Amino acid sequence: MRCAAVILALILAPQMGHAQAEGAQLSWEGNVSARAEALLVVRDIEGNQVLALRKDLEMGERSLHVEMPPLPRAAATIQAGLIDGGRVTLQSQITPISDRAANGPRLVLRARLALGFHDLWVCDNEDTLRITHQDNALHLQNADGIWRMEEDEAGADTFRAEEGAVFRLEGNDAELTAPEREATLCQPSLFRPILPLEVQARDQSWRMAMGLEEALIDPPGHEEEALRATDLSFEAPRDGAITIHNEELRLTIREDRCELDARGLPYPFSATLVHEGLDVSRDGCAGSPLRLIDGESWHVKSIFGRPLAMNGDTMPPITLQIADTQISGRGTCNRYVGMAMVEEGTLAFTELGTTRIACPAHKQNMELRFLDALEVSTSFALARDGMLILLAGHLPVLTASRR
Repeated sequence: MRCAAVILALILAPQMGHAQAEGAQLSWEGNVSARAEALLVVRDIEGNQVLALRKDLEMGERSLHVEMPPLPRAAATIQAGLIDGGRVTLQSQITPISDRAANGPRLVLRARLALGFHDLWVCDNEDTLRITHQDNALHLQNADGIWRMEEDEAGADTFRAEEGAVFRLEGNDAELTAPEREATLCQPSLFRPILPLEVQARDQSWRMAMGLEEALIDPPGHEEEALRATDLSFEAPRDGAITIHNEELRLTIREDRCELDARGLPYPFSATLVHEGLDVSRDGCAGSPLRLIDGESWHVKSIFGRPLAMNGDTMPPITLQIADTQISGRGTCNRYVGMAMVEEGTLAFTELGTTRIACPAHKQNMELRFLDALEVSTSFALARDGMLILLAGHLPVLTASRR
């Protein structure tokens, strides 16, 4: 009977949501203002927000226990941050959720994890806004495009665009109104931390590992021991650039795609390094190329130049999803998992494994061709329309879309 109960529990477990969460413990250094709020965000594996909890803070607090409801089965990650004056000032890393972690995750919030190129706002009408501050104006990017909004002389914290949109800030909230659209309330949200990250010269002459406290630089002529840079200052005015510096070096990072001179693999950020004690090239690329293609699932459109639907037989969707260094998805018959990594500018999908569900021969052959395409891939490109192209050398082997 006991054995039967265990088996029944194992069968039912995948159908249930996460267990009741006791709560999350947040901690940080330094005092907070009377207007600060704590924000806890739970996301699914594709990065979509499935739960957000906000709580007012008392001045001087340095820790907080947040009671949490039962987490939905889709919950994959959890992150916490502090919001002050409509801006994220402290954040934690994005932490994977397991049944054990859901019962009491401990999240450490740090200002250096809140470095970003823009502020992210989520509105009640489900719009997501990216806001930067450039040329003495607020640039608001949404589904309709980018609005340049000038500050309204008649009211503080009110910005207007030529298109007629108005963005009115009030504490940690904002109201967005636009022509032919109902007004909606928007609130700042947490974003993906930049640090830690790797930076390398476009000509491969130097590398840098940038952490939360220090940077390790591996320049020419110092192969035996990396140079250590400490006492770093971090600045992110949300104007499209992040600056990290001390008395000797200055690293500027921008959210512009970058390619190394020797290889065509795209990187998410461009970088410029100036170091008084080193004669090195200035331009570099930063971050992991996988950052450009992880998150939401890709739907495969063609394999080795042949469209997925052939001869009137519509194949089931084949998907590709990257989360951190893992790859997963479904083929025509089976689900698969594996590892995704970039080493020395080359993309590799390795350790691919699948379930073993029998299916018709033509679908099985298609699935094997898909797995072959993954295994031979060495790079990728992103077309202007957002299409993902996996490459083996310069040869396209797979295309996929998120639409």
